[in-house]
Amino acid sequence: MTEKRIVRRTIAARESVGQRRPRQVVHRRASGVSAKGRPKFELGKRWIAGGVSAVVLAMVLTLGLLVWRSGLFDVGHVRVQGNSEIQTSAIIGRTGLLGANMFTLDLAATAAELKKVPQIASATLQRQWPNTVRIVVKERQPWGTWEQAGVQYTIDRDGVVLKAIAAEPGAPLVRSSEQTSLRIGDRVDYQAVEAAAELFDQLPKTVGINATEVAFIAGKGVQVTTAEGRTALFGDSSSIAYKLSVWAALAQDAKAKNINYTTVDLRFGNRPVLD
Repeated sequence: MTEKRIVRRTIAARESVGQRRPRQVVHRRASGVSAKGRPKFELGKRWIAGGVSAVVLAMVLTLGLLVWRSGLFDVGHVRVQGNSEIQTSAIIGRTGLLGANMFTLDLAATAAELKKVPQIASATLQRQWPNTVRIVVKERQPWGTWEQAGVQYTIDRDGVVLKAIAAEPGAPLVRSSEQTSLRIGDRVDYQAVEAAAELFDQLPKTVGINATEVAFIAGKGVQVTTAEGRTALFGDSSSIAYKLSVWAALAQDAKAKNINYTTVDLRFGNRPVLD
């Protein structure tokens, strides 16, 4: 007689016939491959390359710091060209370049500082490696004499006072009725200088006579004294060319009519007066 047993089946065992269980896809990581799918030896090479780069950068920075502190690129020579009135030592001292680092020089600021010197019109600076700076200055040139408050000063064409003495004989003389004193580096009335320069230049060409003095007198304006002892009143400093052409026509007419005059008043445009 066959023995009978009662067997309790699990849930898994009670699955219905033909029912499919969901499949699970399992990725198996190959040996020597990282979590991102890159070979581990490649990541290792990158770490090594990064470490080498960091070491090289540190060495470069250290070398640069040593060179920086060595004084190799400190300014040891300053060469100055173009100066005749100002001593080279004074220019070098004004710049403060000696001992400064070539890499950190502010050449534009140094040029601006040199332009504060009254006798210097412009300055150009250039690095000459490893430790030299070249300076080329352009000095202001004397143009004429400006007389004010009884003192004569040498001025350049821009009206900058260069010296507290008169310019060379034969230079234009401009006289002002102002009573204030001037100092080296002061700038006089530029419009007055411009008008005076035009008169000194154009009077011989237009009228055929030379000016010995141009004065700027309060209440009268521009007054010109000629080599013949004549005086011309121009009023303000505008329309100089037109007033000179009127004077030229008057001078021709006076010569034709044998009229001798000592003063010509050109302050009223087309209504000149001879005296």
